[in-house]
Amino acid sequence: ASRAGLHPTIEVTRRAGQARDLAAQYAAGGEEVYLYACGGDGTLNEVAAGAAGYPNAAVTVFAGGSGNDFVRLFSEPQAFRDLHRLLDAQERELDLIRCNDSLSVNICSVGLDARIGTDVASYKRIPVLQGFRAYAASAAVNVIKGIAEPLEVEICGQVLAGEMTMVCVCNGRYYGGGFCPVPEADPADGMLEVLLVDKVRRYQVPGL
Repeated sequence: ASRAGLHPTIEVTRRAGQARDLAAQYAAGGEEVYLYACGGDGTLNEVAAGAAGYPNAAVTVFAGGSGNDFVRLFSEPQAFRDLHRLLDAQERELDLIRCNDSLSVNICSVGLDARIGTDVASYKRIPVLQGFRAYAASAAVNVIKGIAEPLEVEICGQVLAGEMTMVCVCNGRYYGGGFCPVPEADPADGMLEVLLVDKVRRYQVPGL
């Protein structure tokens, strides 16, 4: 970057939420700033949330996470591992999801998949449960706990209620390491796509 006439500042985060706070700090300065989230979808989400609302800030990601799901919707996901291309990238405005007091770049979900994803981190602390094994362990335990819960969803004035396995509110198209719940989702169309999954039987879960 320095050879391109740029002088980057590198920040290393040490706690959850720190990337969001740093992004907001740099964006609030008022000068034109380019923020590169070096990591996965979680890091990108924090940086985008921190920079949201600041027209002087542009955000991208150098994809180094385990999933890198958000970049899958672009025609060349591999470009997000090429720093030279990222330094000269075309800018475009994208939507964010507001969920209570939080912002989300990609997908918000409730139900079985959300419980599995939330618990994966605790299983990764076990040495023999790394990578997919941690996901499989979390899935097995959460299926035993229960695969559905009573939910009530209101969309455009229509209320849908019942036992549901999961609800996905989609701004992007991919999550969970490549799952694509709603192929039509577009983070630049001003709309959210919603997928409701009624209660399934336990033997159907592996297929999901």
